[in-house]
Amino acid sequence: MPYSSEHKQNSREKILQSAYRLFSTKGFDNVTVDRVMQDCSLTRGAFYGHFRSKSELYKEALKFAASNSKLADLKPEGLSSREWLSVLLDGYLSLEHVYGERPCPLAFLATDIVSRDKETHKTYAQVYTRMNQLILDYAGRDTVKNSQDVFSLTSMIIGAVAVSRTLEDQQQIQQILSSCRQQARLILGGI
Repeated sequence: MPYSSEHKQNSREKILQSAYRLFSTKGFDNVTVDRVMQDCSLTRGAFYGHFRSKSELYKEALKFAASNSKLADLKPEGLSSREWLSVLLDGYLSLEHVYGERPCPLAFLATDIVSRDKETHKTYAQVYTRMNQLILDYAGRDTVKNSQDVFSLTSMIIGAVAVSRTLEDQQQIQQILSSCRQQARLILGGI
């Protein structure tokens, strides 16, 4: 009896969750298909029911992580777009995020992505473009002078999280995150 579409979707999500967690902590070259499948308690055969290659898995894990990051959450009722953006920025530039709570693939894969194929680079660029668009939409076009301000902001916060992940001194990490929050608020007109 064939598996239901719900079972297949659940299996796919388990694979993607495990893959992203492993890729973001160990890098593409240090993760095998067998390790991903062992991590999510599925067989190697199940992998090939969903993906053609480890490269395809990497690209799909990147998209999966982006769609499940805090930035992808819907704005709660009762908060203005600017208030929600403030909440998102505080969460993005937090120790919880640096240590992996719903990690952003743009920061967590920043150095690993360089050695991937063109299709994966394209996917990363699409996720980055979408992040910029969301921030611009939440900030309001009347607040942000131009899209270059948003590029500056997103590059700064992604870099802040990526660098913070490499450091051990929590006080230094807090200083980086705090100074970036201040700069982000200035760029966005004081939110």
